[in-house]
Amino acid sequence: MLIDVHTHLDSKSFRKDLTEVIERAKQENVVAIVNNGLNIESNRKTLELSKKYSIIKPSLGLYPLDALKLSEEEIEKEIEFIKKSKHVAISEVGLDYLTSKDKKQEIIFEKFISLAEKLKIPIIVHSRKAEEECLNLLISSKIKKVILHCFNGDKKQIKLAEKNNFMFSIPTIITRSKHFQDLVKNVSLKNILTETDAPLLSPFPKTRNEPAFIKETIKQIAVDKRLNEQEVEKIIFMNYQSTFLLK
Repeated sequence: MLIDVHTHLDSKSFRKDLTEVIERAKQENVVAIVNNGLNIESNRKTLELSKKYSIIKPSLGLYPLDALKLSEEEIEKEIEFIKKSKHVAISEVGLDYLTSKDKKQEIIFEKFISLAEKLKIPIIVHSRKAEEECLNLLISSKIKKVILHCFNGDKKQIKLAEKNNFMFSIPTIITRSKHFQDLVKNVSLKNILTETDAPLLSPFPKTRNEPAFIKETIKQIAVDKRLNEQEVEKIIFMNYQSTFLLK
């Protein structure tokens, strides 16, 4: 049973054929797709999709650069909406210092860390060009369930994250990425989950990514860990169950 803990099926890329995308995922034995909200509109669309397709599990948040566009009042209002909504995780939240190092990002991220703590659910973290800052905020908190989405930190940061029992969500682009292959080789399989970040980061050049491609991640992890695919699939599914506290 395969899982995709980070995807964006509410993207315009899937507007015309989402049902077919879902069916292809099911055919490849994908049993859960965690769709991550990026902003106010995306959060509502994510909830709509989860009601229409039982395989989709909603995760709500504010992408750091999108959050910067909102007023403090709008952010607080959305946090209240998220608090009252039915969802499995907080995301997509975190820090993105690629184009902006506005300290307001950290203030907003801390609000979502606190929310995840209160709700006792996982937080799925975006940390582009801000890996150290994200780790510092997460480690200094009391949060228990952390999933590092597409983590590009160095070896020292990876080991620190593993020491704190954070999970690494490995994208399908691992088939073409030495960084993610090395990450998988150097951390315990019990700290690994799988994701697509669809429609981005496809394992195939010039191809829209989709949840059915999770099987490619499993194949590559099996190679990197020198295990059979069935064993890798089983352990990662168990990781998903324990991280999301499923019965």
